[in-house]
Amino acid sequence: MDIRKGQRWHCQNPKCRSEIFVSASSRVQGGSNLRCSCGEIMKKPYVRPGLNTFESAKEAHRNLAASPR
Repeated sequence: MDIRKGQRWHCQNPKCRSEIFVSASSRVQGGSNLRCSCGEIMKKPYVRPGLNTFESAKEAHRNLAASPR
């Protein structure tokens, strides 16, 4: 599992709720989840995915093609 700089991770224990902010990217050995000091699994907060429509992608492409070099 990759842990990237700038990510926030939250403890899933409702009594603990600790949070870490990653200051240097790394990789967890063994592919297991991060663990809090209380022993509970830590997870990244849910971020709702954005929706890109075909029309907005075409508009972005037009804007790139019209840019001066």
